[in-house]
Amino acid sequence: MDTPELWLLSVSAFTAVMLLLALLAVTIRLLTLAFPAPAVVAGPSAAGPPAGSGATDAAVLVAIHAAAQRVLPGARVSQVEEVR
Repeated sequence: MDTPELWLLSVSAFTAVMLLLALLAVTIRLLTLAFPAPAVVAGPSAAGPPAGSGATDAAVLVAIHAAAQRVLPGARVSQVEEVR
């Protein structure tokens, strides 16, 4: 019995992976068409806090707190100021 060449196995595996990825891409595309994301309301709040308002984004505060916890476990961040 002849064994297939290594290059033929490689091409077959590559083709199978590409077909599987294409099938998954089509599935995700159909799901995003069937269940669209809610529309984002345009306005000043969509872009974040206005410059100079003193408001800080919640995600930034969480990132700062996580970084402080990693460097000094048990540390608390009490004040965050933007330095320009």
